[in-house]
Amino acid sequence: MALINKNDIEKLINVQANTQNALCLSFYLPTHRAGKETLNGVDSLAFKNQIRKAKELLGRHDVPETEITQYLQPAEELLNDSNFWRHQSEGLAVFITKGFSAHYTLPISMPDEVFVLDEFHFTPILPILSQNGRFFILSLFREKTAFYEATIDKIRQIDVSAFMPKSMSTTDSLKFDVKGHDQNFTHSTTTNNGSNIVHGPGSTKGDEEHERVREFMNDIDNNLWQILHNAHEPLVLAGVDHYCGIYRNITKYKHIVSQNIHLNENSDIESINTIHDKALAIMKPLMQQSHSESLDRYEAVAGTGVTSEDIATVAAEAIHGRVDTLFISPSEPVWGIYNETSATAEIHEEYQRGDFDLINLAAVKTIAQGGKVFVSSYNGMSEISDGSSVKALFRY
Repeated sequence: MALINKNDIEKLINVQANTQNALCLSFYLPTHRAGKETLNGVDSLAFKNQIRKAKELLGRHDVPETEITQYLQPAEELLNDSNFWRHQSEGLAVFITKGFSAHYTLPISMPDEVFVLDEFHFTPILPILSQNGRFFILSLFREKTAFYEATIDKIRQIDVSAFMPKSMSTTDSLKFDVKGHDQNFTHSTTTNNGSNIVHGPGSTKGDEEHERVREFMNDIDNNLWQILHNAHEPLVLAGVDHYCGIYRNITKYKHIVSQNIHLNENSDIESINTIHDKALAIMKPLMQQSHSESLDRYEAVAGTGVTSEDIATVAAEAIHGRVDTLFISPSEPVWGIYNETSATAEIHEEYQRGDFDLINLAAVKTIAQGGKVFVSSYNGMSEISDGSSVKALFRY
């Protein structure tokens, strides 16, 4: 299951840059995990209608019928994959251009929209890529490990069974076996920053079990790295403290949240929504703090020449890597072009061939160059209420 991240956006940008004179198709679709909508093929029918709309849009760009068929072949193949439509989440994004296609299941609902432009359109997925967007949860238990992708609104379990051990007793993926309960980890221990230190009588047995647990955690971390190696989202650890402490000390991932989700050894009876609620109790204050601190920085220097609310100015500065922090408000696209000769952006009242959505352009360039993007009205946070679509704090 593909999880979209900043590196995927960079890949898509490189694809569009290296495709000569080809149009880029971006499909966004709200989907369903299960229920009557899945049984009745509601999602695939909606995608079929999107393919029809994409065909019309390609025709408006004067694309010959034979080329339209070539453009839409990957979409048609996806449409006819019945197994694909049985394994959806809250949203779907599909990107197609000549010789290339990619799709991503998403943890938040998407608008029902199709864009046929000179570049891919990323605005609908910006809430996932923003600072107040997605986070991960790793549940660490002796008999069950699980990995989740979450936002403020939704959570879904990611199937990592193909490369990550499900439990410490999974003999086909581990070369050791540990008996007992999570709460009876060793005979005699003290705790230092959540990690057990064995001492006193029984230390030999305790050392052995401690090393076995470390092997287990290393196995998890090495395999989970396939997903997390390019990620920057916060990771929340869930479980008993001594497991979380050991994992925290050995992991290669640098974005682990300091506070754990406290779950007991019977957590398997807790629903995924309970885990989500406990994660939100940790993550919401952190997201709100980051948002508030960034907004305070903006307001402290607003009007001094290092900020702007003009989308044409912001888009041009983002292209040059000058945007440190960007606040955007969900809105209709702001169509325009960037003039490389004058290094300025120009806004058009209506879409013209070759136009960008300047909000999309500013946000994607900011993210790609290490800046922060916050989406207004997401996570209950709003800083843009005066009709402007952006606020930007420049680096210098």
